[in-house]
Amino acid sequence: MTLFSPRFASGTAMLYALTFGSNAAALELEFPGYAELVSRVPATVAQHPVATAGFDGRLIPTLSASGHVTQFTWQISGAVADTLAATLHAQIEAQGYAVPFACAAQACGGFDFRHGLPVGNPPEMHVDLGNFHYITATRDGEDGTHYAALMISQGGDTGFVHLALIQPETEDVPAPVVQSTRSPDLELENGDMIATLIAQGSIALDDLEFETGASALTGDTYVSLEELAAFLNADPDRSVVLVGHTDNLGSLSGNIALSEARAAAVRDFLLTQLGVSGDQVTAEGIGYLAPRATNDTPDGRDANRRVEVVLASP
Repeated sequence: MTLFSPRFASGTAMLYALTFGSNAAALELEFPGYAELVSRVPATVAQHPVATAGFDGRLIPTLSASGHVTQFTWQISGAVADTLAATLHAQIEAQGYAVPFACAAQACGGFDFRHGLPVGNPPEMHVDLGNFHYITATRDGEDGTHYAALMISQGGDTGFVHLALIQPETEDVPAPVVQSTRSPDLELENGDMIATLIAQGSIALDDLEFETGASALTGDTYVSLEELAAFLNADPDRSVVLVGHTDNLGSLSGNIALSEARAAAVRDFLLTQLGVSGDQVTAEGIGYLAPRATNDTPDGRDANRRVEVVLASP
């Protein structure tokens, strides 16, 4: 049953603030693409199972988290499960949450894992048994431990996220989901790119320029890549994923190939021109599957042609 279904679109993504009472800061999640909150189950005092390991052939190891349990389900147009999971994982850790357990599809236990946990119900929540991610996150506050359990999947060109929040039982009733007031349209200036990357888990490299319909970079220097290279060279344990995006002109297969080639060109620039280790950078492309603006206008298509960097390690 759909309890709450407003649809918002703002710049590159949607931002929601999940406020954990008066003793903890809000958890902000940014969804790539156009996100719709299709279901919210209001907070009730209860117990909720949170996975601590994958299905072991007999059961799913869980802990029983107690407190105010609130559940949310989002559908995100154009989102890809792998990118969505990596982005949300990085954002959660960047905001001070530990992630003691995370798994994907068959590594989780496939059918037995998905159907052994309360991870949302169709039609609001769809879980592809071969393409899903699960994340357990915890954060200690003055009032106790807060838990977040996320199931992330994909059906066609739509991403699905189910989030269960378990907050300590206090006199305060947990606040509902609200749209963040923080602007997603952040400029790459004044050295704030890395701070934004760490805080959000991803950011578009909007100063890059490519030849029309080609993958070659047209410039000799880019501030965003210099900052990213300095960040990676300073800490060899850091790693990122470069994700190429296109507008929707042309075939999906052709656009995926072009987006992969552009991400690979950026990776090559980082390695050959700026001395970054190849072990720290992966290049992927998803074509036009995750637009940040409408493809019905020239400005929208221009905004959708981009390479984003996603933080893959804390």
